[in-house]
Amino acid sequence: MTAPASEALQWPRLLSQKRAGQQRPPSPPAPGSAERSAFESDYDRVVFSEPFRRLARKTQVHPLAPNDHIHNRLIHSIEVGSVGRSLGKKVQAFLRRQHPAQAERFDDVPQILQVGCLVHDIGNPPFSHAGEYAIREWLDAHQPLIFADRVSPRTRADLLLFEGNAQGFRLAARHDNPACGYMRLTYASLGAMIKYPWTSDDPRATAKRKFNVFSSEQALFDDLADDMGLRRADNRIARHPLSFLTEVADDICYRMLDMEDAVSMRIFPERPIKELFLKLAGNARPDWSLAQVRGQAIEALINEALRIFAADYATIMAGEREDDLKSAFADRFRDGFAEIAELYQEIFSHRAKLGYELGAYKMIGRIIKAFALALQSLCDRRDSFVYRELPFITRKCLDLAWDHTYVEQHHQRDYDWWLRQAFDFIAGLTDNYAIRISSEIEGILAP
Repeated sequence: MTAPASEALQWPRLLSQKRAGQQRPPSPPAPGSAERSAFESDYDRVVFSEPFRRLARKTQVHPLAPNDHIHNRLIHSIEVGSVGRSLGKKVQAFLRRQHPAQAERFDDVPQILQVGCLVHDIGNPPFSHAGEYAIREWLDAHQPLIFADRVSPRTRADLLLFEGNAQGFRLAARHDNPACGYMRLTYASLGAMIKYPWTSDDPRATAKRKFNVFSSEQALFDDLADDMGLRRADNRIARHPLSFLTEVADDICYRMLDMEDAVSMRIFPERPIKELFLKLAGNARPDWSLAQVRGQAIEALINEALRIFAADYATIMAGEREDDLKSAFADRFRDGFAEIAELYQEIFSHRAKLGYELGAYKMIGRIIKAFALALQSLCDRRDSFVYRELPFITRKCLDLAWDHTYVEQHHQRDYDWWLRQAFDFIAGLTDNYAIRISSEIEGILAP
């Protein structure tokens, strides 16, 4: 059912160029101007950032793969950006047909989608999703040690359900610590990356184990939602229409390419995976290479995503759709994705991966504990702070993450604030650096 026009989402607001901390967005460049657009600036902010570069040493699915062709998070994000841009071109043409009087308004849609796709995984901790689970479970098992009655209930809830999506929004949206990688992207690009527009205290976070906003970014998120007209009459925040496209680009890429990686790693033989890709592609030839068939399958999935977006456009623009696009795919595509989901069970039970994930729990826990104790020691000395007089272990932990000047500037901050800074650092670690730091904390000196 389509909402009344007064309640429907409106593209002039959805394509907001505003940034966090900015009272009003800059005037858009004149049509035909050579000036770089705000969304091109977003793209540059992402690709030149340290958090984006670090994705090159973060696991996608297959940890520490000996084959250099296997995807890491950086390559995955670039490929999702490519699919997102292609999908954006098709959606752009659709929107121009829907709104011919506003055709020029949609020039930036492919760029916005590419940015949303590039940053969709930027908040993921080391060791892939095993890192998220390790943080959650280790914190739950050590609550008195880490929280120590020093943090707010909402911070506790955020961290006990630590979510890479929420950490990604924190990095992409904030502007108060550029050294950490905070990027202050435009609201439109942020809207495109937000799949779960709620906080950790929302019932949906508990049910889905997913959310996109830590309480520390609640005010920023509220301003974003109000600026783009995403707040519904029942006070829920609607999904930005472009977020459905970012999500489906990710769905397409990781399902297809993770299977191709599994073939390269000899987890699966090529033939059944190729047959699965042929079913998804529909018009590919059996004598084509696996990569060629995969390309055709991705094109077929892009067209199917466009079909669902167009068919449900009224509901999406009414702010009423929450489910992802793939849930409405035609049977051929849903059956193919179901087969891939079954194959994932074999990937996730692969012995090398299991051992890696067990190690991830211990390594991440060791790092969290060291930083928590160091920060508690720092905060206990707020009223008599002298950096060189901090305990030796405290100083060494702080030196790993921050320079002296930063600690001195913020030494009056409370433990709640510092703990979030620590998780900025921990979530930003590459797999290799997390292994190294954990070993050094344990007293195992790397060669």
